[in-house]
Amino acid sequence: MILTFRYRLLPTKRQHRALESILESQRQLYNAGLEERIDAYRKAGISRSRLDQFKALTEWRQGDPEGSSLPVTLQRWTLNQLDLAYRAFFRRLQAGKKPGYPRFRGKRRFDTFGFLQFQGIRFDGDFIRFKGMPGALRVHLHRPLPMGSCIRCCVFRRDVKGWSTGFVVDVPEKPIRRGGRSVGVDLGVATFAALSDGGFIPSLNAARRAQKRLRRAQRALTRKNKGSGSRRKARVQVARCHAAIARARANYLHQASARLVRDYDVIAIEKLNVIAMAKGVLAKEVHDASWKMFISMLRYKAECAGCRLIEVNPHDTSQDCSDCGRRVTKKLGDRLHECHHCGLTLDRDLNAARNILNRAGVGPGLHNVASDGKRAGGNLCEIAL
Repeated sequence: MILTFRYRLLPTKRQHRALESILESQRQLYNAGLEERIDAYRKAGISRSRLDQFKALTEWRQGDPEGSSLPVTLQRWTLNQLDLAYRAFFRRLQAGKKPGYPRFRGKRRFDTFGFLQFQGIRFDGDFIRFKGMPGALRVHLHRPLPMGSCIRCCVFRRDVKGWSTGFVVDVPEKPIRRGGRSVGVDLGVATFAALSDGGFIPSLNAARRAQKRLRRAQRALTRKNKGSGSRRKARVQVARCHAAIARARANYLHQASARLVRDYDVIAIEKLNVIAMAKGVLAKEVHDASWKMFISMLRYKAECAGCRLIEVNPHDTSQDCSDCGRRVTKKLGDRLHECHHCGLTLDRDLNAARNILNRAGVGPGLHNVASDGKRAGGNLCEIAL
């Protein structure tokens, strides 16, 4: 199992200048590789592959001291990113989507470089050392890497707060947990998630909360003259607002997914088409909730902890009765489920969460927590993360 562990870097002023210089050299290499591919196809009808550019990189390094001033795995990572951009272009083209040809990168559109393999670089637990970096680059290791893990590659990223690195680590898989508790999770907008045991996870609404601050920063940016220093500072303030929203949302989703994996052994969720749902009338709320990010976090955390994650068909989970299975038609504004066949009355989201758990099929030996919710009278209670 492959995971990425991100850490903040603490460079000196000299190392900060070196990082900026390396980033600029890799941006120029990316643009040169893109120009080579375009010219080869226009003039000779030849498609340059990743291996062809790797061979050309080796020849360039042998005849140019500037080319050999950095590790070859670092420069190969940049050319590999260009190859991935071309693959994505052809994949979208074959699927009939808007292809979006790879573009040349300006200084504001290139913030990452890395090592294709963890070669030509050393990490001793506190410092990173590689050719082209003056001295040892300090890493703020706020949490240790997993025991028995192997670093496959690493990536350096520049953001509004400085520099960070991500170690791509190969972590051994854990066996599936046996027995325990199962739960159904219904994702929503008004309530982020309703659980089949009667609990719910409230919505964070990170973008809504920061809307006033972001609006002020964007208005200040529009009043600045293009190319001025004040406009550059105002752009940084807007970027800081967006970064703060993203951090708050990611932190909340990490806590919510970790809590579910910690408390339950089998988790059932809907297999949602989030991309299609994000194009409707509730597009802003769906984007703010970040269901796709939450499901991705839940998926890898469950695999790390040995927890089972089951995705079920979401069709009519809110319309069917979780007790008798009959269809009870409801509009989007109807928040209460009232079954005229069996007399069950409970919250709409709680009913959907129980249907999700029922469709997952609780295996033998597992405790169905939906029965606890029935004894609680069907009332939702907020769960503290």
